Amino acid sequence: MIRRAVIASGIAILATVSFGSPERYIADMIWTDDAAPWEKVTAVYMPDQSKPNDIFISDADLDDVEACRAYVRSMAADHGDPDLKKGQYDCAIGFYSQDDEDGGVSGEYRLKVK
Repeated sequence: MIRRAVIASGIAILATVSFGSPERYIADMIWTDDAAPWEKVTAVYMPDQSKPNDIFISDADLDDVEACRAYVRSMAADHGDPDLKKGQYDCAIGFYSQDDEDGGVSGEYRLKVK
């Protein structure tokens, strides 16, 4: 048990020293297909694939990928496509911001899954 704690602490320290975002590094290592406990998920839903500019983006307040999928199923049912035959979606996990050189802020999602 102590050995695991020492190894975990070593990984955390290495991540902090080596990377700009230790939370993202740890999330990439452990939560490879879902949100880490500190991350939120955003649902991106396109009701009709033939109209790629018509999209709905949820607030970034979903806890995990399953909550995202439930949200998208609800939106698809509201649009008459409960089986998602016309539409498609992505679940964007963990937005990590970065400061731009011109003083602005940009960023990217750690992971996108269906």
